[in-house]
Amino acid sequence: MEQDNSSEIFTKIKTHFPPAKIKKIMQTDEDIGKVSQATPVITGRSLEFFIAMLVSRSGQVAKEMGCKRISGDVMKKTIMTDEKFDFLRELVCGNGEAKEAGREA
Repeated sequence: MEQDNSSEIFTKIKTHFPPAKIKKIMQTDEDIGKVSQATPVITGRSLEFFIAMLVSRSGQVAKEMGCKRISGDVMKKTIMTDEKFDFLRELVCGNGEAKEAGREA
C-alpha cells in the first residue's frame, strides 16, 4: 500500500528542478568533475520525490496532531519519528536531541 501511495504522490508533482541549475550546484563542489547529462535529471527527480514524501508524511502527522497546517514543529516531529528521515535529525535539532531520538526509535 505504501508503494502505491508513493507512486501516486510522484505522479502529482508538477514542479521540476531545472537540470542545468542542479548541474551548476553540483559543480560548485571542487571534488566533482564532469557530470553526465543524465545525472542532474535523475538528481532532480529524486529531490522532487523526496520533498513530496516529506510533505505528504508531514501532512499525515499534522492531521494526527489536529493541525490544519504543516508548520516547522510538524516537520520536526515528522523527521524525529519517521525512520526514513532520520538522517536529517542532526540538522533539525542538533546532535544531542538527535541521539536521544535515535535511542527512542
